[in-house]
Amino acid sequence: MIKFFRKIRQKMLTENKFSKYLLYAIGEILLVMIGILLALQVNNWNENRKLRINEISALKEVRRNVDQNIILLKSFSENDSILLNAGEKLINIFKDENSIYNDSINTMFGLLGAYDPYYVIDGAYENLKQKGLNLIQNDDLKLVLIEIFEQSLPSLEQAGNAFEFEVGKRKNDMALSYFETGRTLFSMRPNNFNKLKNNQEFFNFLTWAVAAKRLTISHRKNRFDETNKAKYLLEKYLEEIDK
Repeated sequence: MIKFFRKIRQKMLTENKFSKYLLYAIGEILLVMIGILLALQVNNWNENRKLRINEISALKEVRRNVDQNIILLKSFSENDSILLNAGEKLINIFKDENSIYNDSINTMFGLLGAYDPYYVIDGAYENLKQKGLNLIQNDDLKLVLIEIFEQSLPSLEQAGNAFEFEVGKRKNDMALSYFETGRTLFSMRPNNFNKLKNNQEFFNFLTWAVAAKRLTISHRKNRFDETNKAKYLLEKYLEEIDK
């Protein structure tokens, strides 16, 4: 084929048909350029397809992390509500001058200051970071995931756990001072209930512990809502690209 074109070109030159040869040469160059462009286009398409497949796979793994954190925060919310309810009942009992001791109060004392520590589940997100967050082509989703996994949830883990740990530490001090030893932390019998009711130090701790639990519930709810928002954006984006 190449010899054939060379013969044609040679014939054109020998017949002094320069203008026709020029057009032929331009056409030949254009064909070569079009071939190169098509090859580049196909190569770019293949590369983009590989990146999209990797993006979908990584985001599906991150979605599992998001779901796991939502489930965890939801279960904590239910437990925290029980603990808060027990603390509020104790405050009402202490405020009631006519209240008397009964065994059910032991459980309320035991639940006071109880806490389930939260630890972020982020293994898939960390793997995505190793590959490069630029793999995510949606900038809004990328920013939301960064905020969730590098700010909101870690803050809840670190500051939240430290705060509740301090409440638990104070509870242990109170337990040694005002409750029978040898019992479990979830069933604490006061040494003297009537004296404890009039103990301002313990009442201050009681109201502080309940206020701390309300704060923990509020913070966890905010993180729960933020994580749910991230889940919505993530699933919406996956629906768009995973077709």
